[in-house]
Amino acid sequence: MKTRILFVDDEDLALRGLNRLLYSMRDEWDMEFLDSGEKALNRMAIAPFDVVVSDMRMPGMNGAEFLNEVMKRYPKTVRLILSGYADRDLILKCVGSTHQYLAKPCDADALKMTVRRAAELERTMKTDALRQLVTRCVELPSVPAVFSEMVEALQDPETDIETIGKIVVKDGAMTAKILKLVNSAFFGLGHKIADPNEAVAYLGTDTIKSLVLFANAFAEYERIKLEGFSIESLYAHSLIAAKAAKMVALQQNAERKLADESYVAGLLHDVGKLVFAANLTEDYQRVLTLAHEKKLSSLAAEREIFGADHADIGGYLLGLWGLPVPVVEAIALHHKPHTVAQKTFSPLTAVHIGNVIASAEKPSIPDVPVSKFDLEYLASLKIHANLDIWKKEWQSYCAENDVSQTG
Repeated sequence: MKTRILFVDDEDLALRGLNRLLYSMRDEWDMEFLDSGEKALNRMAIAPFDVVVSDMRMPGMNGAEFLNEVMKRYPKTVRLILSGYADRDLILKCVGSTHQYLAKPCDADALKMTVRRAAELERTMKTDALRQLVTRCVELPSVPAVFSEMVEALQDPETDIETIGKIVVKDGAMTAKILKLVNSAFFGLGHKIADPNEAVAYLGTDTIKSLVLFANAFAEYERIKLEGFSIESLYAHSLIAAKAAKMVALQQNAERKLADESYVAGLLHDVGKLVFAANLTEDYQRVLTLAHEKKLSSLAAEREIFGADHADIGGYLLGLWGLPVPVVEAIALHHKPHTVAQKTFSPLTAVHIGNVIASAEKPSIPDVPVSKFDLEYLASLKIHANLDIWKKEWQSYCAENDVSQTG
């Protein structure tokens, strides 16, 4: 069955260009092109679409207003913005209702990959209820405007470290949070960093991007109050998992890119728990109660109540945000790495190990059974014999850097 995609743009030339650009996808996609949000909503009332791609600035109903309506009326539809405008106010209006923002001009391969990934991820969700959860929720940890601007800047090969530092510093609260993280024990620096430019230069843009997302997600949800759920514990667990995952990757002599992706995925691997706690608060309280009463892992309790777990939700959400495939894979499969098609050392491997190490030291949810190593999976990679080495390396790292504070 073809994926149904609706493109909306008030410029006829832009629509014709998209039609030509994507002509080769006709066998895979059923595409329609309309020139206003009003027409698009009327069309959607007659026939459903899997994905909607809208321009930002349009007369009458702009892209933000249109996608907000789509979110309310058709929560299962994946919503993307494709626009040449970088209007901060409009971007902020879109982050709650838009899964991903793409900047014009966007080359054919990038557009095809983004839409295909969005469509494929939508199909991977196990139930209609969960598809609706992820696509309709207003209380998702939204993509910060700083992150969107940073991604756009990094597409320009001329962008330097100073430029990225200036983007980060636009959001004072987030800058403070990032610098607090950078100066925590988890980075083991020999001196304090007070300048965002120095932080970017030291950590690299990929790590800074992940810290922006991480800081934003937890800042949005610091108000959550659930019995048996501590956002401080989840925060600390995520930091430990990220650092341990990167340590494992480096111990395996992985390339810098793979190690950085392991760190990013480690930071964000439990973001699905925030989605559950913020959007289905009463049901998630049932999860926590069930886990404590029956001595179940939070994962098992989530599956019993929701039919899926936080890894499914987190991977789906961050895939729609356009994070790299290895990062999304690591988040979605960190509890079941044996299900991955390609059995090679990857960020998934590092995050699976890092999560278990972190669970033993600082569980994300206190007083419930913690994650265990998938020994069959690790044996298939011929690295299971390294487990004791990694545990000792982590203990040594903690001792040397006094990793008892989350910063």
